[in-house]
Amino acid sequence: MEDAVRIAIVGAAGKMGSWFAALLQRHGHDLVLVGRRREPVERLALSLERCTVSGYDGVRDADAVIVSVPLNVVDDVLRELAPYVRTSQPVIDLSSLKVAPQASADAHIPGACFLGVHPMFGPGAEGFAGHNVILVPAGPAAAALAERVRAYIAPLGAHVTWMEPVEHDALMSVVLGLPALAVAIVARTILSSGRLVQARDASGTSLEVLMALTESMVCGGSELYGTLLAGMPAAPSVAAALQESAAHFARLVADGDRAALVSELKELGSGLTECSRTAGDAYARMYAMLEALKRYPATPSNP
Repeated sequence: MEDAVRIAIVGAAGKMGSWFAALLQRHGHDLVLVGRRREPVERLALSLERCTVSGYDGVRDADAVIVSVPLNVVDDVLRELAPYVRTSQPVIDLSSLKVAPQASADAHIPGACFLGVHPMFGPGAEGFAGHNVILVPAGPAAAALAERVRAYIAPLGAHVTWMEPVEHDALMSVVLGLPALAVAIVARTILSSGRLVQARDASGTSLEVLMALTESMVCGGSELYGTLLAGMPAAPSVAAALQESAAHFARLVADGDRAALVSELKELGSGLTECSRTAGDAYARMYAMLEALKRYPATPSNP
């Protein structure tokens, strides 16, 4: 995708599909927008230049195809695309897990050059700059395509890493599965307390940052994270580890064991400092996030 090419985006009406459509259009590419919901795809096309709206048959003449659909329909979409995909045609999947989509590609479009790409950000991002993107090629042809993608997005500021599909999905159980489980527990706990409104009125920095993450994932991502948790092979083990950790600290809190709690937290802090390159400036980063959150202040219940 070094020069201006014709790119088909399947799932163009979705959040990430429309994000990529806008970015690729700014970079001078001609677009074929494909989606099951015709009306939002046509609205998107009206807002962009050099766009056409098509059905699946529109991918035939595209130089590359981007598939940006929910994980639970990737298999159906690749099967439906199969009659229109050319031999060696680049097909890039953006879903958040990679083993199942790769298996679907092997089954339905074995002649295509299929590459799993995982942008580690959402449609609120202004661009690639400062964001991680994981490339997940399976085979030499996909590796060559991955290098072309890397050469395209790295100059835009993306931090690009490569890994195998199995390694990717195992890692995502921690990268995505653990935060999803944690915020679900936070939401359930604070709602069951009956003190959410009062807590937000009186909240300090920690709760505001925690609630911003919780609300963004739970309120806007229930389909995504529910699907991921159900489909991640390692998610049950992560959930069990989270449960064990919660039970451990529940015992210390119930015992009122100040010395043990302080010791545990210090030990955990040391472990994070040793393993994490960002632990040293975590307090400054938290306040930077809080300053950003001031653009969207919580509305007090009692003016």
